[in-house]
Amino acid sequence: MPVLDPRLAGSDQSLSAAYVAAVLPALLAHYGLDEEDILTRAGLDEHQLKQPDQLLPLVDVLRLFLVILDACGDAGLGFETGKRVKPRSYQVLGYVVLASRDLGQAIDRLVRFESLSGKLGQTRLSHENEQVILRWQCPLTGEPARFLVEAAITGWVAFMRPLLPAGLAPLAVCFRHPAPVEPERYADYFQAPVQFSAAFDGVVLDARLLQQPLNTADPGLAVMMEREARELLADFQGSTNLVSVVRSEIYRLLTEGEPGLEAVAAELGMPSRTLSSRLLSRGVRFQDIVDGLRQRLAELYLQDPALSLTDIALLLGFAESSSFSRAFRRWRSMSPNQWRRGG
Repeated sequence: MPVLDPRLAGSDQSLSAAYVAAVLPALLAHYGLDEEDILTRAGLDEHQLKQPDQLLPLVDVLRLFLVILDACGDAGLGFETGKRVKPRSYQVLGYVVLASRDLGQAIDRLVRFESLSGKLGQTRLSHENEQVILRWQCPLTGEPARFLVEAAITGWVAFMRPLLPAGLAPLAVCFRHPAPVEPERYADYFQAPVQFSAAFDGVVLDARLLQQPLNTADPGLAVMMEREARELLADFQGSTNLVSVVRSEIYRLLTEGEPGLEAVAAELGMPSRTLSSRLLSRGVRFQDIVDGLRQRLAELYLQDPALSLTDIALLLGFAESSSFSRAFRRWRSMSPNQWRRGG
């Protein structure tokens, strides 16, 4: 299984738990895999996926799908994930798009409110002659980027296809990465030319398609859902930005020792009591963020045979390896060496 970059554990990228919960059962059924087994191997529990307003750190999302990839061996896992996207996969974002009067308004709302589904890449819309290009900019490179890009772009098509009259399709679907072993399944699904090793990741549309009414258009609902989306986005950004900033600051301070609340608060220019209160108001404790980050990093570092337990303990801010071992037993109910050997 590919080893993830430990720096991902300190990044602010994330994905809605609701998205993962919506696509996972159908995806695992497609590959004949057991959900409980996959979640256990990925270090996630079902409870995390049942909280629709929770964001999963990108490192946890990628670890989950790397476990699935290891089990199914399908390099098109991102493509298969995107095919199983439904409106409910995106919660409020999905419903505000559904209520739009036409495809143009739907895409506009997708661009404006996409961070409600997590903090990953960015969607950009551009008009070129009589065509419209919808691009997705992925923050990563390499194999993780391939998975994320295929899931995102295939998800657009899977989401919109039932809302439009049959037979309407993109002029082209573009991926910057090289062609897979079975490129024909992509063309079969998209019902459009698929370009690999392209100049961008995204879809090309006939500009006239933007005026195509949606089957689910609902003007009254659209007004209500747009208002809710705007309010949720303002609250969402405030909540996720604080947690992400705190996580990144803890990550930066870890190698200097135990990252305390006072030290992180000082770096953020606020009293420690204020930081603690703001985190609690969002349902998060400071120590939970520290423990979660340490566990993710520990599991990544343990995949590197060149790192001893003492090395890993120091990287995680523990004073000695015995303290790290006790913490790891609390997280995983086994020693670091047992986990390293595969449990």
